[in-house]
Amino acid sequence: MEYLEKHQAPTVDLPSSELRLFILTTHVGVAENVDFNLDWRGRLIAKTDDHQSEADWGDLIVASKINLLNERRFPVSAGLLTEVKLPNTMYLPYKLGTDETDFYVHLLCSKEFSGVEARLNIGLGIVGNPREAGSQDDIYKYCTAVIFPVFPMVQMFIEAYGFVGHLGNDDKLVIRFGFSREMSGLDMNLYGSVRAGGNNIDYGTAFEASEDWSAGLVIRKNFQL
Repeated sequence: MEYLEKHQAPTVDLPSSELRLFILTTHVGVAENVDFNLDWRGRLIAKTDDHQSEADWGDLIVASKINLLNERRFPVSAGLLTEVKLPNTMYLPYKLGTDETDFYVHLLCSKEFSGVEARLNIGLGIVGNPREAGSQDDIYKYCTAVIFPVFPMVQMFIEAYGFVGHLGNDDKLVIRFGFSREMSGLDMNLYGSVRAGGNNIDYGTAFEASEDWSAGLVIRKNFQL
């Protein structure tokens, strides 16, 4: 689950907080170097500043990742990630989604040294405009992260991610930080985030790197098929 909050004026008919429940992420290895991913944002429950409640089902993201380089043989690990966001969440009346299909492609790089892992993702997105038919926004996405151990079985991560584009409200920067722990066969992640750059006006989907702050708890289980 994840909780996000932001405030902008005027916000009478725009969501100022959103709770995401039953978030589901599935990663399936279909070949030695190919993964198939499904990411669903679950049930969205939002509230406006005038205390009206709104709800919808979250978007489904279908992705595939190809691992091109392995750090065991090369200086860094590298891969290619392609994503398609399906238009499951409605734009009207609550503006929690876009009613548009979006496409993304990312170049992934990672390097581990002395128990510390550094990651860098750079991508391009083609995002549909829910307010104008046949219109789109081309954006660059980026993410850099550092993961390091702090206690036995406990890791801390710090990441910065956001967007850069040619429209006035495209540029966003969010800093996320948290802890992950493996316990009884489960991977538990507790994290929070703050918006460090850009405004909180969304292009389409509500809370797409536009939150003032957020907090989340994710529990993951790995299965051998």
